[in-house]
Amino acid sequence: MKASSVRAVQDSPGFTLVELSIVLVSALIIMASAVPFVDVVLDQYNLVLAAQGIATQMQGTRMRAVSSNEPLRLRFGPAANSYRVELDNGTVFAGPFWLPRGIVLNDEAGDPVSFPGDVVRFLPTGSLPTSGTGSAGRVKLINQTGVRIDIVVDGGGLVRQTPAFKTATPPF
Repeated sequence: MKASSVRAVQDSPGFTLVELSIVLVSALIIMASAVPFVDVVLDQYNLVLAAQGIATQMQGTRMRAVSSNEPLRLRFGPAANSYRVELDNGTVFAGPFWLPRGIVLNDEAGDPVSFPGDVVRFLPTGSLPTSGTGSAGRVKLINQTGVRIDIVVDGGGLVRQTPAFKTATPPF
């Protein structure tokens, strides 16, 4: 009886330590090769997230200006890579909001914020002033891999976001 129980243990199905080690090493190699790809995807995702956050704050500021019948503005800075919503007298209404890690304002081709005074000023009509501080412009974002997105606001208050691009010139 003792001999048959030893034989049953030796004949039982299972994995040897060598087989298990080979599978684990193979899995680690596959995961290690995927890490750079995941970083690129996360970097692109953070850029889109930052652009959508700014565009959403701009549209929300515009709607608040219309509904409250008073001018509101979105100011970029003074701290780098931040923005906030203010009442027309400069009192902070919301924020500051910070750009995600790895996303910065793009100053490669000049001023990253082309709104005069680094401010977007929404009037109670939902439009922007025709000239001067707070009039039409764009804010430019860039990630670590050089992908860019611009958020553009025209004189009528329309907020648009460019698709992600890598060239020096934006699509619009």
